[in-house]
Amino acid sequence: MASKNSSTPANPFADWYENVQKMVGGTLPAVDLKSLTEAGQGNMKAMGDVAKIAANALQDIVKQQQAIATQAVAEWQDTAGKLARGEGQALMTGSLDTFRTKAEEAAKNFGDLSEIARKAQTDIWGVLTTQFEKNTGKK
Repeated sequence: MASKNSSTPANPFADWYENVQKMVGGTLPAVDLKSLTEAGQGNMKAMGDVAKIAANALQDIVKQQQAIATQAVAEWQDTAGKLARGEGQALMTGSLDTFRTKAEEAAKNFGDLSEIARKAQTDIWGVLTTQFEKNTGKK
């Protein structure tokens, strides 16, 4: 069937819209575009905040790991120097104490790294929860 004005193409969505209106029993409910836009903007800001928190945590973890590696290399070089100077007996005498000290340092380092990750996770969860509550009208 041709449209009234043959130079204007028919709107392919007009019939669809009319059929949907018939299915829902009248007009479609109004959409609050302002609220949707604000929610979308809030979501984008929240995701930016999450990305910043994650990036900062990753930087802190890398710095901590670099410090640990730098200390380990310095200690290895010191030990190698003592062995080269023939001080191996002195190293062996204190090896049990050294092992205990190094185990304690490793546990502290793992604890520090875990705390950085835990804090980032808590902060990220807080940002996401706050945004969800804003979107659902709970805050």
